[in-house]
Amino acid sequence: MLKANLWFRSSCLVCVSAALISCAGKPKQADDSFEYLKAKPAKSIQVPAELDKIDVDSPFDIDLEAELAGNLGKNISIFPPRLIAPIVTASHIDEIDPRTSIWFEQTEHIDNLHQAIWNAVKGYLAKSEVKIEKFDEVNQVLESGWFVQQREFGWWLWSGKFDLERQKYRFKLEMKPHGRSGKLTVELIKREPLLEIYPDYDVADNQGLATEKLNAVAGHFEYRLRLDAENRRTQYVKGVTSNVGQAENGDPAIIIDASYEHSWIRVLEALDHYELILTDINKLQGRIYARVKSDNSGFWSGLFGSESKSFGLKKGDYVIELLRNGEQTHLIFNDITLDSLDKKQLEKIFPHIAERLAEDLE
Repeated sequence: MLKANLWFRSSCLVCVSAALISCAGKPKQADDSFEYLKAKPAKSIQVPAELDKIDVDSPFDIDLEAELAGNLGKNISIFPPRLIAPIVTASHIDEIDPRTSIWFEQTEHIDNLHQAIWNAVKGYLAKSEVKIEKFDEVNQVLESGWFVQQREFGWWLWSGKFDLERQKYRFKLEMKPHGRSGKLTVELIKREPLLEIYPDYDVADNQGLATEKLNAVAGHFEYRLRLDAENRRTQYVKGVTSNVGQAENGDPAIIIDASYEHSWIRVLEALDHYELILTDINKLQGRIYARVKSDNSGFWSGLFGSESKSFGLKKGDYVIELLRNGEQTHLIFNDITLDSLDKKQLEKIFPHIAERLAEDLE
């Protein structure tokens, strides 16, 4: 009796699973009516003789002279084409190839765009556990190993997955001569079915699959940028050490033991802390235009002003420069004519800005 019950339960489970698989795998194609087979040409628009005739472009007209016998609708997908989603900051669709190519532009947080794009592609392959079969560094072409596409079926206790097909892709990168723009193109180069009843599930065209894969790579690129941004935020709140020294051009400078990006964020925060008015900022040139609204460099400013906010600069306009120097950054204070402050003046500023730079921010 027990064996009979177990056999009955197993039989029911198999039947239910088979039914759910057949429902989940229903093709995304037109069915039922084929009235379009009876379609007849519509009358053309009649334009009065005294008016100019209009040019009509009809790329989607059905060729009624062609052989239309048979149920053509069974082979026509009723779903719209997949579209590229340019979700990465400063990315955009290629006008000539809007479905399998995307442009990436360099931003202030990307030091090497070329390397960043390939890192995103290789990172996505590693995440998907797909090998790199070939990488042509000269022609900037990468061919992937097999991506296995799976299909889900059923629900809850009777849910599962089965392998539908496998695909190989080619990734090609074209950089503009200046290196600040790059176009990534994805091409499906091979696909093989992994299921005997594969034709019943084959509803995706090659171009649609390439678009889907390009969107996945772009999504991974955006994820890496967000992860890098969070890592920078965590790093930049940490204090940095500094000392008075000399820049490569011979000007007296504050030497900050941090990268340019880190130093840039911390110097801006320090200037704001000491209530300097920032009138203009140019990160590419490494210049900060600032204004000291009141004289806070002498004895009276410490007596009547807020000693904690004293910065040591006289009232006026200043141009503050940050120069890259490997893992260090040189900070130079200039007057409005770009003459650098002498070492004695710099030593008045240094204790205040060094103290703020060394603090760990919340």
